[in-house]
Amino acid sequence: MPVRAIACVFLYLLLCLTGRGANPFFAMDPGISGEPEAVAGTLDALGYDGLGGSGHEVSALRGRLEARGLRLWNVYLTLDFPAGEPALTPEIRKLVGDLKGHDSTLWIAVRKVAGGDDVAVAALREIADHASLAGVKVSLYPHAGHWLEMFSDASRIASVVDRGNVGITFNLCHWLKVEGDVDPLPAISREAARLQFVTINGADKGDTKSMGWDRLIQPLGQGTYDTAGFIRRLQDEAKWHGPVGLQAYGVKGDQRENLRRSMSAWRKMNGLLDGKIFTGYQGWFRCEGDGSGNGWHHYAVDGKFEPGHSHIEMWPDVSELGPGERHATAFRYADGSVAEVFSSVHPDTIRRHFRWMREHGIDGAFLQRFATNARDPRSRDPMDRVLSHVRDAAKEEGREWSLMYDLSGLKPEDFPSVIEDWQRLKVGGDPAYLKYRHRPLVTLWGLGFNDRPPALAEWEKLIRFFKGEGLSVMLGVPCYWRTLDRDTIQDAKLHELIALADIVSPWSVGRFGTPQDAEARRGALLEPDLAWCRVRGLDYLPVIFPGFSWQNLEKSRGRDAKFDMIPRLGGRFLWGQATAARQAGSRSLYVAMFDEMDEGTAIFKTTGNPPVGASRFLAEPDVRSDHYLWLTGEIGKMLRGDIAISPGLPKR
Repeated sequence: MPVRAIACVFLYLLLCLTGRGANPFFAMDPGISGEPEAVAGTLDALGYDGLGGSGHEVSALRGRLEARGLRLWNVYLTLDFPAGEPALTPEIRKLVGDLKGHDSTLWIAVRKVAGGDDVAVAALREIADHASLAGVKVSLYPHAGHWLEMFSDASRIASVVDRGNVGITFNLCHWLKVEGDVDPLPAISREAARLQFVTINGADKGDTKSMGWDRLIQPLGQGTYDTAGFIRRLQDEAKWHGPVGLQAYGVKGDQRENLRRSMSAWRKMNGLLDGKIFTGYQGWFRCEGDGSGNGWHHYAVDGKFEPGHSHIEMWPDVSELGPGERHATAFRYADGSVAEVFSSVHPDTIRRHFRWMREHGIDGAFLQRFATNARDPRSRDPMDRVLSHVRDAAKEEGREWSLMYDLSGLKPEDFPSVIEDWQRLKVGGDPAYLKYRHRPLVTLWGLGFNDRPPALAEWEKLIRFFKGEGLSVMLGVPCYWRTLDRDTIQDAKLHELIALADIVSPWSVGRFGTPQDAEARRGALLEPDLAWCRVRGLDYLPVIFPGFSWQNLEKSRGRDAKFDMIPRLGGRFLWGQATAARQAGSRSLYVAMFDEMDEGTAIFKTTGNPPVGASRFLAEPDVRSDHYLWLTGEIGKMLRGDIAISPGLPKR
């Protein structure tokens, strides 16, 4: 079985014990039809965790699902129990045999019973005892108009059957039809230990007993019933984090589009990052005369920004910037004209950058905030200006933003300054601030790298503080964090600290250099990393980057470095990383970086005809200035299933 499928099984078991992590979300087969490979491909592309099937012939479908790391969660059967006849038919025996070893469940709706509870109980025990020998569970499925109609009926019968592999399902649409628009949470909470599945959909509220199925079963996100509120209460009050199925019986329209919209609604109501593409935003470039007092910060070397003295490796495209946003330099283009750059403290420039994100479908940015600089007002004040402009730009352009504290260079005794800075800024309640599971997300970057003091006790205090304040925490860790080698400290305590967080994001920049390396990373790192995280209820945000070059930067440090060390290949390197991560099971990605010109990883608009002279700059004259912004947006579409995963670059 693929690593991802094995991890899914472990995750479900662990979630039942710990209550951490996302509810697995699967589609029920009334909402999707077709050949097994097409069904599995669609569910995989859109981000579903598998399928709830039906009928007696499921082995082919189960095989195609598992080949993609998905799961056949259950198989629906409508059964009648006549008096004096065996319930365990040859068809059910065969089905149980097909499901053996695959952690699937018989989903049983009891339509008719010739007799009373005694007949039904005897029949269900017969099926359950046989299924138990194969490790197959049984879940009673209440269905309007059937003998087993009410959720309380399912609970009562399951209690009397009294078998360890027999549980119950809660179906929202049938509850509304049979019980009416009354609060189901008290009943669910009482039966949480026996509950195996919940099925949901969009629906209308009101006199639901008199409504037709067209109003009681709608795509998720539609209808007036508060399904999102129901899910929140299911997780928070009932403490239930098991699998949730999407009911789509009778829903009209294109099946794939209905599934896509429902998945989008599911992600939103759960506060997930799934389907989103983010980028890192440095915001650290300063110019003489921009009011920051920092001079040519991150442009100059030894106070000079002129040919032969450059901190950057790429040249920004400033053709769209207004006159007040441009700053003349000593560099010249081939035609002798003056080369200009931008300052990150200018509000119009930051607004333009976030507009580019919106125009190209990039969901938001993690604003880098270097903890060492946040302690000195001379550097902190311009950083605060950038932060303020980012807040405004994100809100105005409909993007999300989040703080990423980089603790590189911070002494262990100075870790409390991060807490002080966060408390001073008071940004978590900002409307555009990124939420994960409905809580503000803060990133603490730099844990576990072997080029700095471990400071694990200080890291633990920091993580626990933010968690205690009701925040979600993402940790930026080394590439080889799981195996504790190469760029990582060799201390198992690191894993304990990572498990305290909500999201893990390993730093991969410069760790590999070709599309072939990116593909090899899938099996060597991504899949086992994801499995480790899922078993512990953590999310995982891989880092991808377009290329790498820092000859000018290393020259400023007195060292030589190869120019264009990791070539961009017109975007093939970036796309190869994205497809490998997606095929490994990742649903969201972090692109490093939006504006990082120092190390040649920027995806924002840069010129293919940079200045000439003693300093050399990266250029790809054959690609458009916004090529990597566009490609990042296409990666987001691939994550959401809007476009297919393909080995070659998408067509523009």
